[in-house]
Amino acid sequence: MATLRRIDGAWILDCRDTEGRRHRKALGRCNALSERDAKRIHHQHEIELAAGFRTLNPELAPAFGQFVTDYLVWHAAEYPSSNYRISQIVTQHLLPEFEFIALDAINPRQVEARKHRRMAPGDNRPKAETVAKELRTLKAILAKAVEWKTIREHPIPHVSAPLSLDSKPPLFFTQAELDALYAACSLEVNAGEGPQPNPVHAAIWRLYANTGMRRGEGLMLKRAWVGKDAMKILSTDEQRTKSGKWREIPLTKGAKIALDKLPKDGEHVIPRMVPVSLSRACINDIRRAKLYGSLHTLRHTFISHMVMAGVPLRTVQKLAGHSTVAVTERYSHLAPGHLLDAGKSISL
Repeated sequence: MATLRRIDGAWILDCRDTEGRRHRKALGRCNALSERDAKRIHHQHEIELAAGFRTLNPELAPAFGQFVTDYLVWHAAEYPSSNYRISQIVTQHLLPEFEFIALDAINPRQVEARKHRRMAPGDNRPKAETVAKELRTLKAILAKAVEWKTIREHPIPHVSAPLSLDSKPPLFFTQAELDALYAACSLEVNAGEGPQPNPVHAAIWRLYANTGMRRGEGLMLKRAWVGKDAMKILSTDEQRTKSGKWREIPLTKGAKIALDKLPKDGEHVIPRMVPVSLSRACINDIRRAKLYGSLHTLRHTFISHMVMAGVPLRTVQKLAGHSTVAVTERYSHLAPGHLLDAGKSISL
C-alpha cells in the first residue's frame, strides 16, 4: 500500500512492501511537482505493489491502469464535455478487468470473454449499446497508446461490438403529458411538509421541450446567445456541444413563455446546478405527473413534434444537432404520409 502526503511543502510517498516494511520516498517540492503528477506517480506505485513487479520497466509495455491515468488527463483537456462519462466507464468497468495487465498483453479472447459475461442473461444485464460504449472506450485508449508509441500495434482492432436486437421508437411526451408535467411542478406534496416541487422547474422543462437541447447545452446556455426570434447553441472552451459545432434554434411560442418565466439574474439562462441534480429533479417531476421518462425525453419530444409537423428530416437534423440524418431517421415513422399510409390504396 502506498500513501501520498504533503509534508513541509514536499510530496512524500509512504510505502509498505510485501513483507510489511515501511519506506518513505520524497517525490519533489510542491511548487515544482504538480499535484496531478504526484498522484500519477502514487498510482504507478500502487500498481507496482499490487502486481508484485515494476511496471515502469522501459522494456515492457505499461500496465493498463498506469497508462489510463495519463489518458484521462489528456481526454479531460480534449473532450471536457464527455470526460465524466468516459472516466466513469474506465473506473467502474475497465480498471477492474485490465488494471494490472500490460497494454500489449490485452488479447481478443480476453475481451470477447468479458463482452459475453456482460451480455449474459440476468436481471442486471446492461443494454448492448452500453457494452458497445465500453468496448469503444477500451479500443480508443489502446489506439491512443499506439499513437503515442507506447505500444507498437493495436492488440484488439477486430473485436466487434455486441449486436443490439432492441429496436423501438424513441419515447416522447404528448401535449397533454407536457401540460401534466408543467402542472406537477406546482403541486403541494406531503401536506406541505418538507421539500416541495419548484415552480421554476416548469419553465426549465418547457424550454428543453421547445428547443431539443441536450442537458449540458441547456446548462451552458447564456443570455447573450438568446435573440428575439432565435437562440444559438455554441460550442466553447468552457463546454462543447456533442458534435463540437454550433447551431441556431428558432424560438417557439413555448420557448418564449419559458424564457419569460425563468429568473433574469446571472449570465446563464438556467439557474446553476449540478447536471446530475437537474436530471434527478426532472425525473422526480415526471413521476409526480404519473409519467415515464427522463430529461432526455424532452429532447425526443421536440424532435418528434417537429417531424409530426412535417418539418423535413434534414432541417430537423440541423435543429437537433444530429451528426448525420441517419440519426434523425429514427423519428421518420412520425412524419405525415409515412409507410403507414403507403399501402392504404391497395386492396388485394
